[in-house]
Amino acid sequence: MSVKIEWFQQQLQPKTLLPSVTSGLVAGIFAVIYSVSFATLIFSGTLSEYLPIGLGLTLFTSTVVSAIVALFSANPTAIAGPQETTAAILGLVVSAIAATMSGTNSTEEILLTAIAAIIFNSTVTGIFCLILGRFGIGELIRFVPYPVVGGFLAGSGWLLVKGGFRIVTGLSLEFSTLPKLAQSDQLINWIPAVIFAVLLFFILKRYSHFLIVPGMVVAGIATFYLVLLFTGTSVAAASQKGLLLGPFPDAGMWQASTFTLAAIAGANWQTILGLIGNFATLWFIQAISILLNISGIEVVSQQDIDLDRELKTAGIATLLSAVGGGIGGFHHLSQSGLVYRLGARSRLAGLLVALICATMLLLGASILSFCPKPVIGGLLIFNGLSALFTWVYSAWFKFPLFDYCLILLIIFFMTAFGFLQGVVVGMVAAVILFAINTSQIAVTKHTFSGANRHSHVRRPPNEERLLRQKGEQIHILELQGLIFFGTARKLLDRIRERLENPDLPTVRFLVLDFRRVSGLDSSGVMSFSKIKQIAKQKQICLLFTNLSSQDIEQLQQGGCLELKEPFCQLFPDLDRGLEWCENQILESAKLRRRRFLPLALQLKILLPDLDNGSQLMKYLEQVQIKQGEFLLHQGDPADGFYFLESGQVSVVLELPNNQTERLATYDSGTILGEMGLYRKEPRTASVIADQNSRLYYLSAEAFERMENEEPKLAVTIHKFIVNLLAERLKQRSEELQNVLK
Repeated sequence: MSVKIEWFQQQLQPKTLLPSVTSGLVAGIFAVIYSVSFATLIFSGTLSEYLPIGLGLTLFTSTVVSAIVALFSANPTAIAGPQETTAAILGLVVSAIAATMSGTNSTEEILLTAIAAIIFNSTVTGIFCLILGRFGIGELIRFVPYPVVGGFLAGSGWLLVKGGFRIVTGLSLEFSTLPKLAQSDQLINWIPAVIFAVLLFFILKRYSHFLIVPGMVVAGIATFYLVLLFTGTSVAAASQKGLLLGPFPDAGMWQASTFTLAAIAGANWQTILGLIGNFATLWFIQAISILLNISGIEVVSQQDIDLDRELKTAGIATLLSAVGGGIGGFHHLSQSGLVYRLGARSRLAGLLVALICATMLLLGASILSFCPKPVIGGLLIFNGLSALFTWVYSAWFKFPLFDYCLILLIIFFMTAFGFLQGVVVGMVAAVILFAINTSQIAVTKHTFSGANRHSHVRRPPNEERLLRQKGEQIHILELQGLIFFGTARKLLDRIRERLENPDLPTVRFLVLDFRRVSGLDSSGVMSFSKIKQIAKQKQICLLFTNLSSQDIEQLQQGGCLELKEPFCQLFPDLDRGLEWCENQILESAKLRRRRFLPLALQLKILLPDLDNGSQLMKYLEQVQIKQGEFLLHQGDPADGFYFLESGQVSVVLELPNNQTERLATYDSGTILGEMGLYRKEPRTASVIADQNSRLYYLSAEAFERMENEEPKLAVTIHKFIVNLLAERLKQRSEELQNVLK
């Protein structure tokens, strides 16, 4: 209790209270103005006589949404309410309902159907946002291409411009209506609205004070009545000419919420469901708009906001507004930023907005009947012009040509064929554009041959020389990214070109490494089936490495991975695959079937400068280990190196959970651990026997004795190790150069 009292005391301090009250009053004025303009946009044409009901619904929406977001948002200065995009599309929906039902239904039945459509939209939108927030899907909405979002918002801006013209003239802004709009009796209706919108637009481009919009609205209303005064036109005459919103009845607009049950029961639901495509578009755009606005509020307030929490908050607010027939709403970026810049840091500002809208809702519509249509329509035209300026003019300097053309394409289809058609075309075009752009990315990260990319198996010098000579028989492709219809064909053509090139060495082994592949579709599987057919015709062995379990399943289902076939091999990694290819080349040259040679004879190959192998043997200590045994462990002291006479051992990195990772494998006739002779540091890896093996160990102590007793022999060993390290460094350098190409 003491904590709550302390919190209220903090909120009532002048440094906290005054900025919150000031910003709340300004935001409240905005909320009322926009509620009026949105209601006028939705309830126009056939339903214009029911505008007071529309005003009640939008003000009820502003009251509920502002209060819920102010109380439960993670950002205490968040301001929320109905949005222009929602109003623009709902205006289309209501107009479509009126056009469909006119002639066969009464205006009251049309009204009930329109309100039911609004309730239906708000209910589904609220549930949709709650589901997105509940399952943490909020972040996924951000993957919608930004130009597509821009096209939607630009199209919504055009709808606002058309809505503003419809309010002041009663006509839709179309090519067919231009002659009527050019008539003198219509010019007096829309020219003042356009002048007001353009003035407001350019003033806000130059100045950014928060009082400009409400000040311009007041100035516009004052100018309107001054013109009436100088022309001798009465208020009644202006209202009769359609220049004012009224007259409205004096009854409180809160009674509009009582239409909810009647609308649900008396609506023509067949007509509503026939517009489901428009509703689906609106649900999608509202979810994106919520996240875009919240992201902008994060930047303004310099505070991280939980997107999923805000989705759930907006969903609850929209659902509660649906109870009273509200159009739903969510966070306002501009007004939330305004409140923050004015110094407010508490929830009082948002609650004050709700209080102002509720007061206006209870006072009645009579006070609003004196609002000039040119001001309200001009406000809508201004909002539309702002969106078009951002996404048509400014976007030209920000987006690549293809992205910009996508925005224009969406706007064109929205204006020429309808909002839903524009959305569908935009999404399809975005997918096609994504496929084209993605297909430009090379699916082959690196291309190697066995001459410049080797396995981690250390072999005797004669075997390594042979593998370098025969290395072009191994063709290696390190694949990357998404292999789909846009990239699979290029991969197939590239492989076919290499295999059929008579000027290059014949390929015996085609190695496809999938370590960097992020996905594979059916078109990719089909391309690999064709690659398998080509390889089989040319007697080439096809190897797949680093395949995921999903990739294996897809390739097996596509018939391009049959492990029983001798021309198809599968290995867990590229290193194992290269080792297998190298072994095949060595077996073909009969080097893998050599007879056993004792180390004394092997030394003649390893150390051609050595006069007598027996000189070295007396300094060596024989070590025998069985398969699976460790020769040494990482962390052991390094004080010598080993000659591997027979068998095979692997150098492995010991990982947590008793796992190991192979770094290199050594065959007979090689040496290992040579750096231990010079660096007296702990071993960085372990050595385990792959087969029963016999080794000879030259300790640092024995080598020091050799330097004293046989200095020429010690120099020979030094020279051998230096040449060995230089050769290995050369190989790594060549591999690195090929990677960087």
